[in-house]
Amino acid sequence: MFWIVELALVFVIGACVGSFLNVAIFRIHEGGSVVRGRSKCRVCEAPIGAGDLVPVLSYLRLRGRCRSCKSVISWQYPAVEVVTGILFVLCLLLVDSIEVRVFSEALDENDLLKWTLGFTGLLVLRYWVFVSYLVLIFVYDLRHMLIIDRFTIPAMIFAIIINLWLGVVPAWSVLVGGAVLAGFFWVQFALSKGTWVGGGDIRMGALMGFMLGLEHGLVALFIAYVLGAIVGVAMMASGKATRKTPVPFGSFLAVGTVVVLFVGQPLVDSYLGLFL
Repeated sequence: MFWIVELALVFVIGACVGSFLNVAIFRIHEGGSVVRGRSKCRVCEAPIGAGDLVPVLSYLRLRGRCRSCKSVISWQYPAVEVVTGILFVLCLLLVDSIEVRVFSEALDENDLLKWTLGFTGLLVLRYWVFVSYLVLIFVYDLRHMLIIDRFTIPAMIFAIIINLWLGVVPAWSVLVGGAVLAGFFWVQFALSKGTWVGGGDIRMGALMGFMLGLEHGLVALFIAYVLGAIVGVAMMASGKATRKTPVPFGSFLAVGTVVVLFVGQPLVDSYLGLFL
């Protein structure tokens, strides 16, 4: 019973974070402040009361329409809130599984001290911040075809600091991974003079490497290209896109990174198992 309550609480926390991410996505694109100013309807600009700001529930109670002008509220609001809530729960379950695995192994005194001095909490925070930035990047690029530095640069700084501090990814892998993945996109940018990829893709590549390290970063990159190819072929086959249709590739990169955050090691182990 306690587990259910804990997971429900974590979902609520994630949904509230998702609500803030929605604010950031809309306001940053419009040049507004993320922390100042009351929430208001995007159509009639009527202030939104506190009772209508409850994640997910307010959308359902209002049946997806503004209380004042009855205009349709974007699906993005509940979708981001629900997805972020689910990701927060999965992050907690992942860290719990890591904790069980670590304590089932032989630990020396330093390892035990590390785990009893808030290491688990910092690990949860690491995953929560990572997925929050990745949701921001996914939605913003999907809507506006842009990967902006306002998201990627703070995320890079946090990823480097937290990974080097906790030591969950080898320091060399963090730094080399960021350089290699950024270099991969930089080469494409240089060869195409910016027509294949943009500067945002270069920073996104660096972010993936800093978050995941070299090995897992390359796996995430591979997943992103596979997903992009599948979606692209499906859209062309259905007549919804052509070869010249712009693709929000940053969204695929974000999805690939999230996938590897959760199941990266099993994927790597399965791949290596084909040869060993």
